[in-house]
Amino acid sequence: MGQQIDYQDVFSTLVCDTPVPYYDMGISCGLPNEMGDVPPEMMLVPGILTMGLNVSMVKARGDSMIGVGIHDGDLLMVETTSHFNNGEVVAAVLDGEEMLKTYYMDEQGRHWLVPANEHYKATLLKEEMNVRFLGRLMWHFNKPHDTMRNIRATIARSEEKKREIPILTRNDVVYALKRVATIIKTGRQWLAPCRVLIDHSYIATNRYDLFCELVRETLPDHKHLPQAAELQRMAVDCFSKPFEKWTDEKAPVHGKRYQGYYEAGKVMLEELGFL
Repeated sequence: MGQQIDYQDVFSTLVCDTPVPYYDMGISCGLPNEMGDVPPEMMLVPGILTMGLNVSMVKARGDSMIGVGIHDGDLLMVETTSHFNNGEVVAAVLDGEEMLKTYYMDEQGRHWLVPANEHYKATLLKEEMNVRFLGRLMWHFNKPHDTMRNIRATIARSEEKKREIPILTRNDVVYALKRVATIIKTGRQWLAPCRVLIDHSYIATNRYDLFCELVRETLPDHKHLPQAAELQRMAVDCFSKPFEKWTDEKAPVHGKRYQGYYEAGKVMLEELGFL
């Protein structure tokens, strides 16, 4: 058993008599099952709270759930389970990223992971995503809760994508590049995703070298890596203009070849949240 941590003041007058794993690494608001080989410390908690269930204690990290009272450093009890209700705060891993969000299934049967902070977007879960639910928030000692009204409002803000231009982060771009990579058939087709990033000021105009370096770092084993000189040679006619102005008639390639470029750009826009 690891070092025991005295958190009895958190539990007031309750008797702390049950040892459970405690992970000081935090959960981004990973998770015990995602902490690798790092052995947990143990802490004593009231058995009346664990109810004999498989639980762990973790600390919250980040500010995406402040709307339900979960702040950076807060102490959380997470139950390992795949059963939870609509509107509950859940622990999940989405494409390798651990997170704590509210689970919501809307009237159309779509599944969402919803933050409780207006500065973050809700995530619509799609079939091609790698999603695993690890558990649900069992206890948070500031008693978090959210209303369906707030959850729906967050989703509505996330779907109104044209009202506000998203600020792209490296994580956003890397995620989108990995999605686009699945349909890229030639190195030159990377021109379309590059053009999208130029249009939204993530890559400076004509800095194809920076884009190619980013793709190589993100997808070092991809069969069709871009070359800056090739992208520059293809950036003629409408391919030298913003992606929204691309058309088959005015492009340097046509028909199925043009469609390959266009689909790569369209997927990039979708995954970045611009469509």
